[in-house]
Amino acid sequence: MAHEGHVFELVAKIYAAAAEPASWPVFLEHFAQAVGGSAASLFLYNAGEGIVGVMASARFDPADMHKYTEHYVGIDCWDPHGRELIAPGAVLFGQQLCPDGVLNSSGFRADCLRPMDTFHEFCGIISVDRLAATVIAALRPEERGPFDDSDTLLFKTLMPHLQRALALQRRIATLETSAASAMDVLDTLPYGIVLISADAKVLLVNRFAKAIIDQNDGLRVIRQNLCTQRTEDTRRLQALIRESVAPSPGRGLRAGGTMNVSRPSQRCSFNVLITPAHLRPISPSARQPAAVAFISDPECQFETSVQTLGHLFALSHAEARLAAVLIRGCSLREASEELSVSLSTVRTHLKKLFEKTGTNRQATLLRAILMSPARHLLN
Repeated sequence: MAHEGHVFELVAKIYAAAAEPASWPVFLEHFAQAVGGSAASLFLYNAGEGIVGVMASARFDPADMHKYTEHYVGIDCWDPHGRELIAPGAVLFGQQLCPDGVLNSSGFRADCLRPMDTFHEFCGIISVDRLAATVIAALRPEERGPFDDSDTLLFKTLMPHLQRALALQRRIATLETSAASAMDVLDTLPYGIVLISADAKVLLVNRFAKAIIDQNDGLRVIRQNLCTQRTEDTRRLQALIRESVAPSPGRGLRAGGTMNVSRPSQRCSFNVLITPAHLRPISPSARQPAAVAFISDPECQFETSVQTLGHLFALSHAEARLAAVLIRGCSLREASEELSVSLSTVRTHLKKLFEKTGTNRQATLLRAILMSPARHLLN
């Protein structure tokens, strides 16, 4: 077995790879060296299908790996002979998966292993689920002899760390996917969202907020601080933010507040709401949202696609076009001109809109549309 310092080094590389999956080849390189292997790989295995995905490898010719996954996986002798031994935490020699005599006389040996100058296999089953097993394996040439008990001892020492690291990697991947999905949702909203840390710094802005800030027309970010272009407005905004984040994330003494931010362009002021973000603290040093700023722009016309309105309310194309025009604030006469139809036709379509939305007045019709999911689809 590798000396203690080498084992600690391998364990450190395992957890480094859990945090940064691109580092798995680095661990596999050192692992292959520790067990005297000519190559090593981390892969997903499905009984009956063989290797269904290579997560990382070291010392493998990419062309050989491609040939295996595309063709030789179908004649892999280690697959059918070793299926019954597949269990989480198992450490297996190639001879257990398939007797050397059977392997040596096989087409798999002649066509796949011999050109790669490999024969002996040694693998560990990190985890097994209903879809596939996660396996780490090392190979080496026949003349070096089979792997031995010292290799097994090293593998068994590393196995719990490999299991924890892969579980951690999956957890991180799930969280990253969830965060990306949440950001996608935030970017569809027709108002600005700014996440602010406990030290009053801007952590994240959604697409609408970025568009507002990029206008440089009243709101901006300076040195990660949300500011306005008027000193008195900035003081008030910063005061609301401090009240929302103090004394700790989500536990402000006051529930934030609202204010209007004037614009040098003389257009309608932005409406800003600052409120605490009620999240559990991760650690004293972690930068996480402690407050949220919601920003609306009265000058921004709400628009959604005609197709979306049609699907949501089972409207005809003509009815959906009228609804799209009305929610921009147009009168019936203006709608008639924009759609190039008569006022009588507009009224006929409006009557159908009332029927299909369960409303009986134009004001309640617009409320029904604006309170629907269509309100949250930013084009």
